[in-house]
Amino acid sequence: MDITQILLAAQSPDGNLRSAAEGNIKQFQEQNLPNFLLSLSVELSNDERPPESRRLAGIILKNSLDAKDSAKKELLIQQWVSLDPSIKLQIKESLLITLGSSVGDARQTSSQVIAKIASIEIPRREWQDLIAKLLSNMTQPGASAPLKQATLEALGYVCEEIPPEHLEQDQVNAVLTAVVQGMNQTELSSEVRLAAVKALYNALDFAESNFANEMERTFIMKVICDTAVSKEVEIRQAAFECLVAIASTYYVHLDPYMQTIFNLTANAVKGDEEPVALQAVEFWSTICEEEIELQEEYEGSDDANSTVNYRFIEKALPSLVPMLLETLLKQEEDQEQDDNAWNISMSGGTCLGLIARTVGDAIVPLVMPFVEANITKPDWRCREAATFAFGSILDGPSLEKLAPLVQAGLDFLLNTMNDPNSQRVAKMFQMWLRKSVEPYIFLPKVMKMQSRPHLCLHLIFLMLLLHSLLLRIVVI
Repeated sequence: MDITQILLAAQSPDGNLRSAAEGNIKQFQEQNLPNFLLSLSVELSNDERPPESRRLAGIILKNSLDAKDSAKKELLIQQWVSLDPSIKLQIKESLLITLGSSVGDARQTSSQVIAKIASIEIPRREWQDLIAKLLSNMTQPGASAPLKQATLEALGYVCEEIPPEHLEQDQVNAVLTAVVQGMNQTELSSEVRLAAVKALYNALDFAESNFANEMERTFIMKVICDTAVSKEVEIRQAAFECLVAIASTYYVHLDPYMQTIFNLTANAVKGDEEPVALQAVEFWSTICEEEIELQEEYEGSDDANSTVNYRFIEKALPSLVPMLLETLLKQEEDQEQDDNAWNISMSGGTCLGLIARTVGDAIVPLVMPFVEANITKPDWRCREAATFAFGSILDGPSLEKLAPLVQAGLDFLLNTMNDPNSQRVAKMFQMWLRKSVEPYIFLPKVMKMQSRPHLCLHLIFLMLLLHSLLLRIVVI
């Protein structure tokens, strides 16, 4: 049975030929699974075979090891575990060889299949030399850029697939060393450096001990920050994605690096390509989420002012809020008509909302001058940005601060009804209202105001009126 011809026939436009080939593949798989998987790995590794047959061989091999359905996945795992060790060894060796292939698709597929096998074997204390074999690709003299790229991708996929506890610390150290070396500016291949940054992203969960060590942590952070100003957009974006992950996983270690990170994010938001700028804003959104969680965790506790909360947002507020307000002026045409729209303007508004929840009243004097300055300008972008800013901060400030804000919003909407562009602005505001300030969201907060019944009733009335007025404008 010629596996190459069968795999090619399975992709034929001729339905009869394709159906017969698919039947042959299924028969081979059911009658002799070990040789079937071995044949696929050999096909994938052979640079003399057609790219089409190699691509399908890799897909079938990968799908023979993993599935979305948990029951099927367990069955596939048991099938692999029960294979003869010599067959498994041959398959794994073929996959490692394929990392050096001249065909990019074959290299990438091989790295993914290696990770799938690793997810089965490493937790069972098998394939213990995998990491060492992968790392040898990075250090061997004359290693080609494609080999290093595929190896770094494999390391990243392995870290993505297995829990951190299944790698020894010396293995983690070796992986991080290889990854950081791959990120170095002395590496001439941008593809290798990009693969290294992505591998680091996947390896961060394994680096808890390394981040607990100040010297190692500082070295890693320096490499990431240096990479965030690389000339390639994709590499800068990937570096900021690492910073976002670190903000979530290693918040407690960030204090010494925050000024540098602020400068990097500010420059990215003001002048970089949108994919990079989005990640820069996401960093601050993630810091907000961490600090909101800390506030909720220590609410009412004697440890409420614990040093674990560095209050990064509060400290950065005077510079951070103006930077984000500027992003609101970078709207895209018709973004309000797309519920899935996500751009720097939307990201900035979302971050402002999280900042409002983080610092409460402190955000109001920083945002309201922007609202007042832009709400009556003839340019629709200015009016929409003002509306965006206003709607973003309604969830966070105290009720004493909130009541005049809602009154101001009501006055604005009354004036907006005579504006020929009112529908666009009102739709944008309604979107924010729906997400954060519909009356039923505020009722639990308002109900706590039993000692201030007049303010309570006034606020409820204004919120209901504001909501109904928005509905009227959108309908108009």
